[in-house]
Amino acid sequence: MDHNIFEIPKFTTQGGVVCPLKLAYTTQGQLNTKKDNVILLLTSYAAQHDEAESLVAGLDLADYYIVAINLFCDGLSSSPSNSPPPYDGPRFPNPTVHDNVECQQKLVEHLGILSLRLVMGYSMGGLQAFEWASQYPDMVKSILPICAAARVSAHNYLFLDGAQPNKGLLAFSRVYAGWVFSQTFFRDGIFKRLGMTSIEDVVKFTEGYFMRRDANDLLGMLWTWQHADISLNRKYDGEFVAALNSITAKAVIMPGSTDLYFTVADSEVEQQHMANAELRLILSPFGHTAGSGVDPVGKETIEKAVIDLLQLHDA
Repeated sequence: MDHNIFEIPKFTTQGGVVCPLKLAYTTQGQLNTKKDNVILLLTSYAAQHDEAESLVAGLDLADYYIVAINLFCDGLSSSPSNSPPPYDGPRFPNPTVHDNVECQQKLVEHLGILSLRLVMGYSMGGLQAFEWASQYPDMVKSILPICAAARVSAHNYLFLDGAQPNKGLLAFSRVYAGWVFSQTFFRDGIFKRLGMTSIEDVVKFTEGYFMRRDANDLLGMLWTWQHADISLNRKYDGEFVAALNSITAKAVIMPGSTDLYFTVADSEVEQQHMANAELRLILSPFGHTAGSGVDPVGKETIEKAVIDLLQLHDA
């Protein structure tokens, strides 16, 4: 999978570990003379840049410079599986969403980008979009967090705490399968739309998705997800509402109607504390995966929001 590497020789994580880090990224298109035609695509749990890019693959974005950045621990950016000693395997320092975005900002600066027209991502990609908007409000013009949140709820934290693959990826895949889709998905046999014939096929689907990744990489991304909160940094010192209030970017917050990870109720709270936010629901029985592009309804809803946000700033 072709990609570029940006090296950060010395970075101090929020956990106080000083280490070298690398970000894997791709670019498409050309940066304009104003250096402000950028769409930043951020990756989700166990995904890599090609899956982030697929969210906008059906759109004509020839006038934009698209930068897709891989999350730490995804196997392409610095991860337990590809880091040399003493940061290899379980010794890799746990990176926060804040750490990811701070390093991404260094890459964006390196690329000569002055403004971000749109920052978007599904699931953990959306967590990063919220972080970008709260940390760099003058730089980010719009965000599209899809099936995501500005901080992980206690309910989501508990699920992730119980789903860690410490007894094997197969067990983890079975637990994940029961949560990533909705009750309706199973009750009404909607899995058949994806070519599956039974619940065991659903489990095999998630097994195939996770077995391609290193277990320590999955644990690292799981930790990052579990500790996501845009207020847990020196800028906001735990004041979550203040962090939301700081976001000036035009935001389309896009929860899935049957998402068990990031609920509509959490998105509604976030919208209330953001000055320029709109809530657009993905009406889908696909649970959390409604925002991944697997559901045609979700894909169409996402693409419309992308066009609306870009046209808003092009006007």
